[in-house]
Amino acid sequence: MSGRAKGAIVVATLAALAVALGLAWGRGAARRAREPKPDGAGVSIGFSMDSFVEERRARDRDVFVAMARDLGATVNVQIGEEDPAIQEEQILFLLDSGVDVLVVIPSDPAGLGRAVAEAKRRGVPILAYDRLILNGNVDLFLAFDAERSGELQAEAFLASQGGGRVALYNGRQSDPNAAAMRTGVQNTLRPGVDSGRVIVVADYESAERRSEEAYQFVDSMLEAGTTFDAVLAVDDMAAEAIIRALSVRRLAGSVFVAGADADLAACQRIAEGTQSMTVYKPIDQIAAKAAELAVYLARGDRVTVHNAIWDGSYRIPFYELEPVSVTAAELMDTVVKDGFHLEEDVYRNVLDR
Repeated sequence: MSGRAKGAIVVATLAALAVALGLAWGRGAARRAREPKPDGAGVSIGFSMDSFVEERRARDRDVFVAMARDLGATVNVQIGEEDPAIQEEQILFLLDSGVDVLVVIPSDPAGLGRAVAEAKRRGVPILAYDRLILNGNVDLFLAFDAERSGELQAEAFLASQGGGRVALYNGRQSDPNAAAMRTGVQNTLRPGVDSGRVIVVADYESAERRSEEAYQFVDSMLEAGTTFDAVLAVDDMAAEAIIRALSVRRLAGSVFVAGADADLAACQRIAEGTQSMTVYKPIDQIAAKAAELAVYLARGDRVTVHNAIWDGSYRIPFYELEPVSVTAAELMDTVVKDGFHLEEDVYRNVLDR
């Protein structure tokens, strides 16, 4: 194993982690406390994460580890640095270390074939977390409904603006979540497009998860004289760069901008009025559920789901969660009420409320 991969290891057995999190999981935590939990005593979980580029990933890790520890399991976390080759090497290392189950957020959904095949050969179950592994025939997929996320963005735009000229900044074509989100946006906008009430001026698929690309996307349109009333972005990181590009021309706040993930900075922008909405995917909910499901898989217990998703070759059991729309009017009743962000942090830059 390379030094770079070793440097990414986080052996997450910190006894103080649950205290550090404050167990402020809101209503979801109280609900989980009433549900029977699997016995994770002696279970070793390998958690292979794509990167920490997105703000939310540290929280995914922390909640997952805290819940796994509550269940009696141990976790070895690996961070793949957005490099499929590094991530694949790390997964093979986790298999060699004797983990009982793998939880994987793939940096490239099509780039982990060798590692997945090896896990299959060794009989180690795989839970794909938040992003599907293509053609992998994994044991379970856990994610928020990505198509619904796109629908929520388009619905918020239509409710706010009624129609107009809209630019779409989509995720990578190779990312199934991004493709599903784009489908949700397009399906919701289609009646308006057909009637002429909505005009899609750009439908861009990003090459990388880099904020500079999102900035350039909007800056190029403005430079070319393209007018638009809204930009629907794949996530809050892209929304932030889009708003920066608008700010240069003093357009921030006058153009409807949607994002996703409910990052703290995005919620602050919503409170300030420069970002119009985000899609809230309660990380505490998905990360805690992932730890529970990982223990069930490690124990060989049956996990009952009612949905399935096509990974390109196989139908994969899909444990689906529902995302939530968050506008300025909904901040208090969603991210603040759930304890996802503190009220004083969300409204830190707002003087008059």
